[in-house]
Amino acid sequence: MKATLTTLRDIEVARDALPSVVRRTPVLPLAPKPCDTGREKLFLKAECLQVTGAYKVRAAFNVIRSLSELERKRGIVLASSGNFAQAFAFAGVHMSVSVVVVMLDQTSTYKVSATQELGAEVVFCGRDALNRQPTVESIASDRNMTAIDTWEYPPVVAGHGSIGLEVIEDVPEVKQILVPVSSGGVAAGIATAVKLSSPDVKVIGVQPEGANAYFLSREAGRPVTLNRWDSIADGLSARFPGTYPFHHLQEYLDDVVLVSEKDIGEAFRSLLYRGKLLVEPAGAVAAAAFLTGKVDQNCMTVAAVTGGNVTAETVQTLLSL
Repeated sequence: MKATLTTLRDIEVARDALPSVVRRTPVLPLAPKPCDTGREKLFLKAECLQVTGAYKVRAAFNVIRSLSELERKRGIVLASSGNFAQAFAFAGVHMSVSVVVVMLDQTSTYKVSATQELGAEVVFCGRDALNRQPTVESIASDRNMTAIDTWEYPPVVAGHGSIGLEVIEDVPEVKQILVPVSSGGVAAGIATAVKLSSPDVKVIGVQPEGANAYFLSREAGRPVTLNRWDSIADGLSARFPGTYPFHHLQEYLDDVVLVSEKDIGEAFRSLLYRGKLLVEPAGAVAAAAFLTGKVDQNCMTVAAVTGGNVTAETVQTLLSL
C-alpha cells in the first residue's frame, strides 16, 4: 500500500498551486490562564480564519485542479456536512465549475445557506450519513456530472497536507501536532506532510467519544462502521474512516485520543475567551485534547483549529456544556 500513498511532493505541488485567495492562516499562542501568558505551550493553527471559515478550501482547489477539462465542464457533485460544501462552492465559482452538494437533513442551517449563497446547489438525502455517497453517485449518473468521493480521492489528502507544511515552517520548534479526525482526510494530509518532512514531530488524532470511528478502526486494524454517532461536533460526522486516508493514518499517525462533550465545551470557551477565536465544535476538538490533559502538556504543541462556521444556537449549547 505504501507505493500508492500521497507523497511529500504531491503535497508540495498542491500547496504551490493554491491561488492567492487561499490564506496562509496564522499560528496563535493560547494561554489557558493569565499566568501562562508569555510561556505558552499550546499554539493554534487558526484555519477558522480561512477564506470560507474552514480548512477545506485548500483541498477543494486541489481537487478541481486535478480534474480534466471535460470533468470540469460537466460540473461536480459531492457530499459534505457543510465545510467542504462551502469550499467547493467557493472554488467552483473561481474556477468556473458548477457544484452540487449532497447534505444531511440535519445539516447546520448556517452551512446550508452559506453554501447556497456561494453558488452551489444543495440536495438533501435524509438523516443517515450512509446515504450521502450513494446519492452523489445517483445525481452524477442522472445529470452526467463528475462524482467526487472526498473520502477516497487522493488530491484531497494532498490539499490538506499544505496545513502541515505551514505548521512546520512557521513553528520549527513544534514537538506535537494535534488534529481532529472524522473521515480522516485532514489528519492524513497533516500527518503525511509532517512525518515526511519532520519525522520526530508527533502527530496525534483527536475524536469525540461519541464519534470515534477511527479510534475503533485503529484498534481493529481496518475501517469499521459505528452503529451510533453522537456528538455536538457535526463537522466530524463520519461513521467510518475513508479507506485511502485510513492507510495514511496507520502509517503516519502516532496516536489517537478521545475527548468528551464537556471537554469540547470547555475548549470552546477557552478559545473564545482566552484565544479570542469563535470556532465550531469540530474546530475545538484538537485543542480540547491538550487543555484537558489527554496529551503531553509540557511540550510545544500546535492544535489545528479546523473551522469556525457555527450557529448562534450551537454557541449557546457550547457555552453551557
